[in-house]
Amino acid sequence: MKDFGVQNTRVAVFGAAGFIGSVLVEALGRAGWSVTPLTRRECDMVDPGAVERTLAAIEPGGSAVLCACISRTQRDGFEVFQDNVAMVENFARLARPGQFQSVVYLSSTDVYGNSPTCPVSEKTLPAPDGYYGLAKYVCERILANSAAVDCPVSSLRLPGIFGPTDNGRSILGMFARKIAAGDTVRIFGDGGTLRDFVFVDDLCAIVAALLKRPHNGVLNIATGASRRLIDILNLLAKRLNCELRLKMEPPGERSNDLVFDLTKLRRVVGPLDLTPIEDGLDRLVNFLKN
Repeated sequence: MKDFGVQNTRVAVFGAAGFIGSVLVEALGRAGWSVTPLTRRECDMVDPGAVERTLAAIEPGGSAVLCACISRTQRDGFEVFQDNVAMVENFARLARPGQFQSVVYLSSTDVYGNSPTCPVSEKTLPAPDGYYGLAKYVCERILANSAAVDCPVSSLRLPGIFGPTDNGRSILGMFARKIAAGDTVRIFGDGGTLRDFVFVDDLCAIVAALLKRPHNGVLNIATGASRRLIDILNLLAKRLNCELRLKMEPPGERSNDLVFDLTKLRRVVGPLDLTPIEDGLDRLVNFLKN
């Protein structure tokens, strides 16, 4: 899985300045892909004119990865919902039929809402509770029903991606920086909530595999090894050699467990050689220390 293979393939990455987008651009470029990185400066996807001009300049026959969005950790609300939907709606409306061989869209497990029955599979019914999760689900449906995007579309539902260069934009990156600074970490409940975080390099490998062998439909991206949040925080604190200062709040809307069934992911992508969370945290902490 970690070996992308050299491909003579063109791919446009929208949202290339973000955490995931920037890592993906670098990883695909190292692997021999011809990558067109598109940041907000090159293409503001909320602006239909910018999207139309960008798509007009992209020759047919390549693929696209849609990373651009306003994340839930930045802010959430109806205006953000509108912007996130507009980005994908503009792409789906203004692309030309036959322009792309495949499209990969980065969605979120937030589409399942705050109380899905575990283990969560792709057959689990979406029930988004917030604007962010609702926007992701709407975008999945826009792409699935677009006449212009007449190619396989993989919508990847992400549970939480982390890595060394996330600049505190991921949940684990934010926790790591708080612990390193001696700040108090607020969690909801007793810390026993199960979570499944994916190292960013593993996500890049999965995206590359789907670019080589396109899949049409939804895929949950996870390791299949959910851990208690309190255990993950203790791993971080130990590696940072810092005291873990916790403030436990009453259980909130995101206090549900997340455990995933990876049957479909393994069937579509093949054997998964995923980074153990201990190794991923080591790389995150080493980056912070250096």
